[in-house]
Amino acid sequence: MRKVTFVIFALALAGCSTAPGRKTAGGPCPACPQCAPCPCAPAAVSTAAPAAVTAMFAVPADSAPVFTDMDDAASLLKAALLNRSYFRGLAAPGPAYDFGGRKVNSADLDAANEEFIRILQSSPTAQDLDRQVKARFELYQMAGRDSTGTVVFSSYYEPTLEASLKKTKKYRFPIYEKPKDLVTINLGDFNEKFKGEKLTGRLQGDQLVPYLTREEIDFDGKMKKKAKPIAWFANRADIMDLHTEGSGRLALPDGRIVKAKFAATNSHKFKGWLTAMIEVGALPREGISHEKGLQYLEEHPEQARDIISRNRRYVFFSLDKDSDPDEGPDGTYGRPLTGWRSVAMDNTLVPMGTLAFMNVNMPDVDAGGNLLGRRDDGRFVFCQDTGGAIKGPGRVDFFAGAGKKARTFAFKLWDPGRIYLLVLKQKTAAVN
Repeated sequence: MRKVTFVIFALALAGCSTAPGRKTAGGPCPACPQCAPCPCAPAAVSTAAPAAVTAMFAVPADSAPVFTDMDDAASLLKAALLNRSYFRGLAAPGPAYDFGGRKVNSADLDAANEEFIRILQSSPTAQDLDRQVKARFELYQMAGRDSTGTVVFSSYYEPTLEASLKKTKKYRFPIYEKPKDLVTINLGDFNEKFKGEKLTGRLQGDQLVPYLTREEIDFDGKMKKKAKPIAWFANRADIMDLHTEGSGRLALPDGRIVKAKFAATNSHKFKGWLTAMIEVGALPREGISHEKGLQYLEEHPEQARDIISRNRRYVFFSLDKDSDPDEGPDGTYGRPLTGWRSVAMDNTLVPMGTLAFMNVNMPDVDAGGNLLGRRDDGRFVFCQDTGGAIKGPGRVDFFAGAGKKARTFAFKLWDPGRIYLLVLKQKTAAVN
């Protein structure tokens, strides 16, 4: 028993040190080597009491921003209605979170969401929206990493990639279903202080050991008899992008679109493949891009193993052939994400379903994916996702949706900004 406990504790330390590395649902884009690692697998909704961190502070009415939403009202209402579905599916209000000294639970956030839907459905002007929000809601600003209120925004998206459900001469690199021997352990079942933390591995005799690495899976052929390939790709770079984002749309040769949905991860350390190229001296940091990286791999196939294997993390998928291809991937809150309206935040600090307003100077991208410059943006969003690298009060990951515009945007956003959380004002007792 002591040996088993020691193995679990050792893996816990390893897991804690390698947790960052996912995209879906967050983290900086793989084309930004200077950024921290991207998150690579959705984190579970926390059921533990929120951490004792000064995550946010109340904002006085005279310091509130102007609530001008710079996107279309249809996507905002769509996200709010999905939020309603989430709240109606909860069995209980859940734990209370500390909003600058005020205790807030999901019942409070549900009420705020319903009031916001009512305001939206009244088709307010921009000025009236600002007035009604300020009249009905209390405002709390995320404190940021240094308590100044400045947070770092990154972005993620749902890629569309060419693939085949059968191996062919063109499509010869596979992605896999969740392996039969992959084991997940909830560490909180063994020790309360690890509540919400998980480990992934496999049994080797009577011991739990780390799962196979990317090199063992992709190049050593050790996945045979453990899991079946479910789709095939023309190049490994597309697979790396799919693994980074955590889900994606697969464009098949017959014109159909199916979805590759996150199923599990081996929980090893993540490293972006473009970052790996810089490390081995394949490409210089200055001017690196996805296109240059792909061209390099095509021209130097002998270096693919060394470069790609540096990302030890591997993601497994399931295929969904029946879902609406225009619907976003499921977020941590259990419903589809809405492009330009959903964000990932640290769920130990901010509860799922929280209504928020963000201000950031962001990339200006047209529908064709062309970067036009930058612009100041303000918009209402909902906390509906989490990410392995999205920890603490200073990080927000913004879901940009799918398509060329979303892809360019996600690769370009890594900027400081502000985000405010909104809760209905508390009713005060009448004084006799």
